Amino acid sequence: MQERCCRVRPFTVLSSLLCLIAFCAHPALAQKLITPGYLFNSDPTCRQIGDTFYLFTTQDPFTVQFQRPNTFYRGMYAYHAFSTQDFDHWVDHGSILTGRDVSWNAGSALWDGDAGIPANGRFYAYAPFRINPTGEENYGRYDIGVFSAPRIDGPYHDVFGGSMKNVDGSPLSGLSPSVINGDDGSTYLIWGAGDTEKHEAWLAPLKSNRVELAQPPRRLVVPEKDECGNLEYYESPLLFKAGAKWYLTYIAYKEDRGPQCDPKGSYVQYVVADSMWGPFDSAPRRLLNRALDGQESTQQGICRYRDEWYLAYHVPYDDVAPYNDHHRQVAVTRLVIKSDGSLEQIDPANDPGVGTPGLTRLTLDAFAPRREAVEFHVRYGVEGEPGLSGEYAMKMKSAGYLQFNNMDFGAGARALRAEVSLLTRDPAGVVLEIRLDRLSGPRIGSLVLTGARGGSTYSVLTARLERAVRGVHNLFLVARDQAGTAPGPLLALTWFSFERR
Repeated sequence: MQERCCRVRPFTVLSSLLCLIAFCAHPALAQKLITPGYLFNSDPTCRQIGDTFYLFTTQDPFTVQFQRPNTFYRGMYAYHAFSTQDFDHWVDHGSILTGRDVSWNAGSALWDGDAGIPANGRFYAYAPFRINPTGEENYGRYDIGVFSAPRIDGPYHDVFGGSMKNVDGSPLSGLSPSVINGDDGSTYLIWGAGDTEKHEAWLAPLKSNRVELAQPPRRLVVPEKDECGNLEYYESPLLFKAGAKWYLTYIAYKEDRGPQCDPKGSYVQYVVADSMWGPFDSAPRRLLNRALDGQESTQQGICRYRDEWYLAYHVPYDDVAPYNDHHRQVAVTRLVIKSDGSLEQIDPANDPGVGTPGLTRLTLDAFAPRREAVEFHVRYGVEGEPGLSGEYAMKMKSAGYLQFNNMDFGAGARALRAEVSLLTRDPAGVVLEIRLDRLSGPRIGSLVLTGARGGSTYSVLTARLERAVRGVHNLFLVARDQAGTAPGPLLALTWFSFERR
């Protein structure tokens, strides 16, 4: 694995601080990424909540430091939330929904959805999960679930313990669900076909409870073929209204059909209509060009923030890695609506993004519902092992550690919660130390693993912190045993979170 930037040497604070301000964009692209050189993310949607810009993404497995194959996009385990107020400083709120949270998920794939929708004093998310086995060599079939949380950043819980339903009671098959507001003040759900072999766009109003369809869905009229014979509308419908017009954006995938046609690749196109119901049969126009040589997908999220329009999209992390790895990262840019109503075309290779060009500061929310152990910046004496539902557990030897840079503890934390499993035959004295700033830095607590179940059975344990911790620190989680001589792994860690004071 070739590290692109922000190489961190153990035991040094300086190298960690260099990662705080990341001027290290992808070498082949000009994008201002939200997690440069670190976390993979894809399929963005966005919205303003209060005075904050929220971004919701899927996650390819997993980070620049810990890449795992994503053939057929089957390794996308978690749904993430990010926020910013200036597009320079981003907060990563961790996993807000995971494949393990969904009992009817037959595979391990969580694909493109939407989250953070406020209603009824709560927040709602809509996400598709694969319903045919991961072992099948295909992109799969998907049903849409609805999830609810007390906070914007989760955790989101399955409302029905199964997929949403059509009005006739059948499962709601679909991909790319997103929520929009109609001219009549009602809330609508738009989505694409749940069978990846089909290419459809559907729209239906939601009931005020936000968990049921109010009417049977209607299939939208969309462009089917381009002038070169390519499939025009491919997937990922997204509607928004600007002025008196409705814009339907979508992904079009072009084959290589000669020099008179578009180069092969994935593009974001749009068509315009007077009604949210269309028909969207006007001539398609280009919004987002393909990234690099077009072998990787692209996808769009569109929203307003402080009266300006924005486009979020993903691009491939590495044009050298095998494309079946499907590792992508998200960028955010302005969406310009010109005086004639057309959208300004965006070229990913020349897009500087918004905020200060080239500047991204990323902090990790210590109080995220769950911080995956695989999202480390540095590891020593730690190896990854596949979990039960697409997640990974990190197996830690004695004195092995995981380092997480720029963890924001805000006004204070009082306890650590972690999902762990004992792996040693002699569990006496096995602890997970919690240290700040450097490996030998102040210890603020220890999670004692006495009573933790072993093997592939995990326990969620809590350790109260021994001293107050506030503000931003590098976090070290260190495995220790009493004798310090255990030859193999002491414990496995899948996720953790801190509790507020």
